[in-house]
Order: sequence, then structure tokens, then C-alpha cells
Amino acid sequence: DLTVDLRNLVVAELKKLGVTATIDNDRNILSDTLNFIKGKFTANCILVDIHWNAFNGKASGTEVIIPKTPSLKEQKTAKALLNCLVSFGFKNRGVKTEDKTARKTLGWMRPIGQNILIEVCFMDNKEDMDLYFKNKSTIAKKLAEVLKNEL
Repeated sequence: DLTVDLRNLVVAELKKLGVTATIDNDRNILSDTLNFIKGKFTANCILVDIHWNAFNGKASGTEVIIPKTPSLKEQKTAKALLNCLVSFGFKNRGVKTEDKTARKTLGWMRPIGQNILIEVCFMDNKEDMDLYFKNKSTIAKKLAEVLKNEL
């Protein structure tokens, strides 16, 4: 629900900026989503997957995940998105390549395009979530601005 809500806010902001976003079905599993996007996008498109971390209620912060061998554009876009979220007060957990994550390999990192996975914050951390809800609309607006600028 958090992901769909933020995605919808970002998409609405992108629309205001004249950017058309394509979204998948909210009930898709990863393989459905990967099939949905297959062949629809070019290397210049930004494919964003929004996630929320959870661990022990004490871990906090935001991070952005990119492919194991990212393009310069993916690195730049990821840093810009991370800096955007950090500007709201989230702890900076960095830009990480997929091989530095617990899963080591992420299916999301394979489609054609700039592949970016945003871990907004820790949904089991009260301070992170308070910060998120306090700034949710502005976060969506600023993320949309970053995405437009990185196209």
C-alpha cells in the first residue's frame, strides 16, 4: 500500500511536469512485471521500482540499488534520487550495486533502460515513517523533479 501510494503521487507529479509514466498492475509478481515491461522501453528510459526496507525496528535510512555493472547514467540518477531523499532527513545508506544487497542478484536489474530500485526508508522504524508521512507529498514532488531532470 505504501508503494502504490507513493508511486501514484510521483506519477501525478510527473504528469504535471509533462512526463508520461507507464505503470504495471498493482497485483503483479516480479515475473509478470518483467514480462509487462519487456520490449516497451529504450536505454534512455528510467525504470523505477519503489520498495520499503524492514529489519529490526532500529535500522533506518534510505538507499538506492542499481545493477552490478551500472551505466554512468544509472549511477548519476541513483545518486540524485538518494540525495533527494536524504535532503528530507533520512540517513544516507548509499547507492549500492545489487551484488551488495542481501539477495546479490535482482531480476529488476535486467530490463533495457536505467534500472533503479529505491528503498525509501525502513517501514518498521517509527522515526523513518514519521519523517516520511510528514513529507510524503513533497517527497513525491521532488522525486518526480529528479526523474524528469535525469531523462
